[in-house]
Amino acid sequence: MAYGLTRLLRTEDDWSDLLCFLAELDPEPLRSALRLAPGTITVRREARVKARRGAPTGRVDFVVLLDGVERALMEMKLGAGAHGAQFAAYDAWAEAKGIPAADRYLVGPNADPIPDGPSTWSRRPTFETLLGGWNNSSDALARLLAVRAHQQLVALEAEATGPADQASTALSDALRLRRLARLTQTAAPQGTVFNSQQHSQMGAPNICAWREKEDGYVVAEIQRLQPRRGTDSPFENRIMVQTPEATSAANGSLADRHQKWLARNNFVQHAGPHVQALVRDPQDDGFKKKPGAKGHPQYYGYEGGGHGSSVVLQDAADLNDMATAFSALLEYLATYPKP
Repeated sequence: MAYGLTRLLRTEDDWSDLLCFLAELDPEPLRSALRLAPGTITVRREARVKARRGAPTGRVDFVVLLDGVERALMEMKLGAGAHGAQFAAYDAWAEAKGIPAADRYLVGPNADPIPDGPSTWSRRPTFETLLGGWNNSSDALARLLAVRAHQQLVALEAEATGPADQASTALSDALRLRRLARLTQTAAPQGTVFNSQQHSQMGAPNICAWREKEDGYVVAEIQRLQPRRGTDSPFENRIMVQTPEATSAANGSLADRHQKWLARNNFVQHAGPHVQALVRDPQDDGFKKKPGAKGHPQYYGYEGGGHGSSVVLQDAADLNDMATAFSALLEYLATYPKP
């Protein structure tokens, strides 16, 4: 069963479906977690909500009903952050239904901050504590599934914090990057701007931070490599420059002017021996050598994103190592020379 759940629980929606199934088997743990009064509990999954004509619409993960009346909302965010105006639609609908903010729940795997999540929604239950409610369920199947699923959640946490080359799922990667963003953003130098969406142009999760300069922007990025198959290094750090126009030609010209500063070995020398021990080929410049690559042929980068060098960490680098290296990279951005 453990292997089967690993195969089934691959995405955020899968975990939400599991929670819905557990609530149907035995609603009492959900009643206890949400502190609901006695009565019949039902759950609507992916419920379409709209407050009134002309108001924004959305699909909330869970609407919890007590005796047929909407009493609570739950939005699950295991790996992703908030997107668009989804919570504006949820709030408008909840207010029209008389559901107070205290009964609107933003549920993550743990207490880590959720990018762009509303501060007014309760973070009291986590996915871990919700699952734990079924550990002593009167329903044998619910009890067994909850225990096994909790084991998978623990495994995801281990993947998210352990060596990056041992991570196996996109969800554990997203959890890693969420934690990494929190660790590095709190200590980033003043003037550092973080991309709140944390997704690349290809849709893969990443972390992107930058500083505005006289001639453009200097960028530090962690990119989850696509595809991951065939590599032991699923994440790549990049030092990049880009112009406000963000074209290949303009970014390539800017990179030409600051080639020495962009080089991996220059960053490693500035960061010191501790970071040097974490980096693959610390004496190399980190530029692409194959002509004809997308964008400027000499640099890592992509249209509209920037051009620069790659800083790949050793295979066994864990979450703390990644935080150390990326924090050093954010510090390095502040040394960008004036034009």
